[in-house]
Amino acid sequence: MVRGILRVVLITLVAVFLIGGAYIGGFGVSRLIFAPTALPDGGAPAEWQANFPVFWEAWNYVHQDFYKAEIDDSALVNGAVSGMVDSLGDPHTLFIDAKRAAISQSQMQGSFEGIGATVEMREGRLTIVAPIKDSPAEKAGLRPDDVVLQVDDKIIQNMDINEAVSLIRGPKGTTVRLKIQRARQVPFDVSIVRDTIKTTSVEARLIEGTNLGYVELSQFSATVPEDLDDALQALMAQNVKGLILDLRGNPGGFLSVTIDVASQFLSPGQQVVVIKDKNGNENPCPDDIGRPVKCTTKPGGRATSMPIVVLIDKGSASASEIVAAALQDHGRAKLVGVKTFGKGSVQNDHSLSDGSELNVTIAHFFSPKGHEINDVGVAPDVQVELTEDDIVNRRDLQLDKAIELLKAQVGTTSLLVR
Repeated sequence: MVRGILRVVLITLVAVFLIGGAYIGGFGVSRLIFAPTALPDGGAPAEWQANFPVFWEAWNYVHQDFYKAEIDDSALVNGAVSGMVDSLGDPHTLFIDAKRAAISQSQMQGSFEGIGATVEMREGRLTIVAPIKDSPAEKAGLRPDDVVLQVDDKIIQNMDINEAVSLIRGPKGTTVRLKIQRARQVPFDVSIVRDTIKTTSVEARLIEGTNLGYVELSQFSATVPEDLDDALQALMAQNVKGLILDLRGNPGGFLSVTIDVASQFLSPGQQVVVIKDKNGNENPCPDDIGRPVKCTTKPGGRATSMPIVVLIDKGSASASEIVAAALQDHGRAKLVGVKTFGKGSVQNDHSLSDGSELNVTIAHFFSPKGHEINDVGVAPDVQVELTEDDIVNRRDLQLDKAIELLKAQVGTTSLLVR
């Protein structure tokens, strides 16, 4: 029965157990006490015997020799798949077990319980991409590029990213203590009370005292296309003359949503992103139900000719970088802020039979003019950095500069006084 299950799940496994230090350390002693029952083919299914006997040998020895009476085969499978995926050395190619996959899906669809921060594992260090607006993480002062060294009393360096995230998340009202490394400062502890994190992704308003509209996207979730269209329609009804699109702290989301967002600001048929596979071949984009389509804008955009300024920062990643780079390349917008995060890879998300997920990097994306984004980021046209004093005193000089630039374009006569 076990082998029947593994025929499906473990079709590409390599000999993960060979790297187990504990196994190597105890090898000699175990051979003196227990004589193993060797199987000539390792127990591998016939169609895999040429390439996979080592895994099946290890599987059988574990079940035969391991001193605990009960072995959780599901845990072995998850660990084996995780080891296989980790060996690829790509932080975005991930195996997510069923429990954690359900948590991840809830974040993109509505709400979840935790501290409210998007993270990425970089060189074995859990790095904050961006805290979600108004989340406990933001209120506690976490910032993009902060590194989480420890969760409560557990050191998480080189830990699987999903395991690390599961330690940070938890029920509303409970407290988690994080040890944070910020640039070259001395590491410090932050205690954060978890809460329900609502993932409303679009906020829009008229900037007080001006005829300028402000739209903030916190992520590229499934509800964004409709919510953004409604927000722009409401702003147009107030006769706005220019728009500020705020992508700061936006960690990305669905690629299909990226096309919908860009279509609101670019003319129909313009290139949004160039996707290239490992052989340099250009790939299509997915539509909202996963069918391959051109990576170009759709008709019907509400702000295709209105002056725009885009705000970006270190927390702008992935889909945010695609939109920012597209508007920059097509001359539709000036970018204000600091260089973006630099996450320029595309993943295929596969739902596995037990509810787990496998995210596999299939390509890198580039701006319409072919500029690399992965590990490079998107540079602003106007560099405006926020100092420690600005952050503490809630001065938004980046937004002020965006208002100034739009004022010069549209002739608005009054500015927001701060």
